[in-house]
Amino acid sequence: MSERYVRIYVVQPPEVGADWAVRVDSDVPVRFRHEKDALRYALTQARARTGQGASVELRVEDDHGHWRSMAL
Repeated sequence: MSERYVRIYVVQPPEVGADWAVRVDSDVPVRFRHEKDALRYALTQARARTGQGASVELRVEDDHGHWRSMAL
């Protein structure tokens, strides 16, 4: 059985007042008003997929548009 690799991205709002977005692989992004809610959702998704045997990469966009990995 081959191991599945899942990428999860937490994307900052493009402008003040816009929503945060969480994208799991190529799925449609799920939007959140607050950063804490976006991060909570991303961690829940990551842990669920890890529990299903997937290898998960969780990346969060910083204030400068760079991506940083987040430990599960």
